[in-house]
Amino acid sequence: MANIYQIFRSFLRDNGCEQQFDADFYEQCGANYLDQTLADYLVIDEAFFGRVFRWDITPEGREFWKEMDRRWWKLCTK
Repeated sequence: MANIYQIFRSFLRDNGCEQQFDADFYEQCGANYLDQTLADYLVIDEAFFGRVFRWDITPEGREFWKEMDRRWWKLCTK
C-alpha cells in the first residue's frame, strides 16, 4: 500500500484544507507539525480526524471537520 502519510497529505490538498489542518494541529498539539515521524506514531487510519484535535475550537468549526472526517472515512473504507 502507498504511504498513508502521503495519501493523507494528498487528501488534505485535494480537499483544500491542508493549511487549516496544519494550523489547527500546530495550535492544539503542543506546537508540533504533523510530519512523517509523528504520523507514524499517531497512526493515521480511517478514524484519525476524530482524535487528532478538537474540532469545536478551531476557526473552521465542528461541521467543517465533520465533513472532512466523512470524506476521509469514505476514502479509507472504499
